[in-house]
Amino acid sequence: MATYGIGASIANASKRPVGTPLVAQGLDQQKEAIGQLTTAAGEEARRNAQNTMLEAEAKQGNRMLGSTIGSLAGSAFGPWGSVVGGALGALGGSLFD
Repeated sequence: MATYGIGASIANASKRPVGTPLVAQGLDQQKEAIGQLTTAAGEEARRNAQNTMLEAEAKQGNRMLGSTIGSLAGSAFGPWGSVVGGALGALGGSLFD
């Protein structure tokens, strides 16, 4: 079956119901296209929200890792060293946002 040129329009002419105006077909195509665009926009919004959430989780993980390593390093200097090391580690971890 021909897919391009005049042959394609002749081949598809038999698929149209008799008496269906071209305007109605155009409106149907427009309605279908708008539906597909709406679906695509919804999927894009979900992906953006998920990416934002993953970025926030990564930032939080960097801060937690920095504070853990800092408190472990500071524990060599006693309990106050752990506190100071944890605070400095959290600040250092936040630099990698």
